[in-house]
Amino acid sequence: MILGTELSNLCAEANKEVLLVAPFIKASVLERLLNQMPTEISLKCITRWFPEEIVAGVSDLKVWNLIQNHDNSSLWLRPDLHAKYYRADNRCLIGSANLTGKALGWSYSPNLELLIPLSADEPKVKTFETELLKACIPVTEDLFEQMSLAVQLLAEQTPNAIATSSRVEIPEDNLANNNSVNVNAWLPTLRNPEDLYIAYCGQTEKLSTASKIAALTDLRSLPIIPNLSQKTFNAYVGTLLLQKPIIQKVDSFVKTPQRFGAVKNLLNSLTYSNNLHFNAERAWQTLMRWLLYFLPNRYALSVPNYSEVFYRIKTS
Repeated sequence: MILGTELSNLCAEANKEVLLVAPFIKASVLERLLNQMPTEISLKCITRWFPEEIVAGVSDLKVWNLIQNHDNSSLWLRPDLHAKYYRADNRCLIGSANLTGKALGWSYSPNLELLIPLSADEPKVKTFETELLKACIPVTEDLFEQMSLAVQLLAEQTPNAIATSSRVEIPEDNLANNNSVNVNAWLPTLRNPEDLYIAYCGQTEKLSTASKIAALTDLRSLPIIPNLSQKTFNAYVGTLLLQKPIIQKVDSFVKTPQRFGAVKNLLNSLTYSNNLHFNAERAWQTLMRWLLYFLPNRYALSVPNYSEVFYRIKTS
């Protein structure tokens, strides 16, 4: 049986909920699956969005419009996603196939792929889904618009600037430490965000030793392709910032204007920031600079009565 038919049947037979998880999702495929689902079904769709992958055509931003127009549906992002996992109630299909026509056999030259049926009650499946949901970020209209901007700017660059499989490589000996960064706990360390592009371009000799180490450490946590113009780079970094869990918490918090101390206390309250070396005041000073620099149309700062107040310009 064609894999797409198996997945369509899985979705059609759902009674309560469907979870679709794939790094690459094409709008035509998602629409085909949506048409098979009972209207009362709750749908959660999890994918990843990198501007270069969207420009290359392996994934579509238009899936956001489909989700918006479908009742009881939501779209989520997880940048480190590689799994292909499809669940309807307590039945799963797990394997190699993305939600694309070539992967599911809905094309003239399909890929050789695999989807294996499995019970969602399996302990390892439950563990996977729990871990999956921990660091997912909900797509909003603001995030969609920021991603659309990055995609547009990247598409305007010359084709040799787009390399879907390569990222900027950071030598380990230039980092503050060699430990892996918890995807849930990342915050920027470079005090002057304008220096990040200098380091990205390999011109670290222009930076102080401390700025060089901080910039390269931050770049290691921001999977960016090489050869971007500064305008495209800034938009690209903005999309990555909005997908970081701590920054999402801050973003939600400053829908209502907040004084410096309130945001500092929020960062200090996060359990994964509770360590001996964490300085909430310095962390918020740095993050605030990054948000104002890389997302200038989303955030603003006012200083009434000598007290800094930070807030979101958009409230959607």
